[in-house]
Amino acid sequence: MRKYCLLVLLFPCCMSVLGQTLTGKVINSQTKEPLAAASVYLSNTSIGVNTNKMGVFEINTVRGGKYKLVVSFVGYETYVMTVNPAHLPTDLVIPLEPKLNKLEDIVLEPYETNGWEKWGKFFTDLFIGTVSYTWQCNLKNPEVLRFRNSKKDHKLYATATAPLIIKNNSLGYEITYSLEEFEFDFERKVVSFNGYPLFKDLAIDHPSKARLWQEKRKFVYYGSLMHFMRSFFMNKVEEEGFEIRNLGYVPNLAKFRAMKLYHQYKDSVIIHNQDTSFRIQSGYISLRYNQVDSTDFYKKALVLPDTVISYAIVPADSIGYAIDSSTAGLYARDSLEISYLLKEVPDDYKRLTAKHRKETYPVSQFTFINKRPIEISGNGNYYGPHDLKITGFWAWWETVSTMLPFDYWPPRK
Repeated sequence: MRKYCLLVLLFPCCMSVLGQTLTGKVINSQTKEPLAAASVYLSNTSIGVNTNKMGVFEINTVRGGKYKLVVSFVGYETYVMTVNPAHLPTDLVIPLEPKLNKLEDIVLEPYETNGWEKWGKFFTDLFIGTVSYTWQCNLKNPEVLRFRNSKKDHKLYATATAPLIIKNNSLGYEITYSLEEFEFDFERKVVSFNGYPLFKDLAIDHPSKARLWQEKRKFVYYGSLMHFMRSFFMNKVEEEGFEIRNLGYVPNLAKFRAMKLYHQYKDSVIIHNQDTSFRIQSGYISLRYNQVDSTDFYKKALVLPDTVISYAIVPADSIGYAIDSSTAGLYARDSLEISYLLKEVPDDYKRLTAKHRKETYPVSQFTFINKRPIEISGNGNYYGPHDLKITGFWAWWETVSTMLPFDYWPPRK
């Protein structure tokens, strides 16, 4: 058994709880002068402030795991550090480095002249998404985006000269997103992006819509990647409605048993006089009889593949372990299939392909592409995102239009 299953006591399952107060000062790294009005926030939360005229900030952290503390100011490099509310630094002084004027690579692969006109829809489909929530999720300042189509790498890159401003009227958030990386690999059909979002809850200014937004947020949360990561951390995967299965290949015992029997009885002809058929499932042979030469059955079994996908249920305890008091590790040698059994697949997902039309509940896959574990915090954040390849439902669902802040917790059921 992993030892961190009792950490559920550290953070409630229904609401965010303010933890300790983090204070510090932001200065110019060269002149040591304080920087007033610098933005200081916990990435992927709604918690943020601006520094005062002395460069000082005071921010209330949230219990439940590690966060990225982000400090940004116009004309300076963004500063990022990991903070743990249980072990906050004291007398924190953050030096911001002035940005140097960098020459653009205009010779080999320049940015597209009409990048937004050419790549805008492609970018928004991948970044903001194509789910039903997307239609009320708008990028307010597309002019800050620049695109570079690398013929050498067969990849599309996007950068932003200022934070993206995204208004999500579906879930009731305005998101300020500092885009650090966006990349689409045309050969592998893989998209990756990361950045530092800050959420503003629109329900504060529009209380009449608060209940509607709360219901939509709750629907989006259950079955999401954040929900799974929190469930895994608390060792409540099955209780929360998830099922993990192994996608590794195992020996096809049905074939090898049939091979052994065939070579033993291949010179005999055995006729059964009962109704029969056969099926192969989960590594064993189940027979029912059907007036057929049994040697014919064995011959058919011999052409089966040597290995089959396991699909065996994987207990969360077998792939999870404690790293420290607020962090869990997750690693599996084989790929994993993760299903959420308490929600039906949305119709717009079923319409994507014929294969999806047959799915009844959301199914996603994890592949640890660098054979390294990921680290999961109690708030649902996970570290090592480039080590984890996600396919299936979550690859489609987990975009900006369905993104929730880490200080969101669903109301009590």
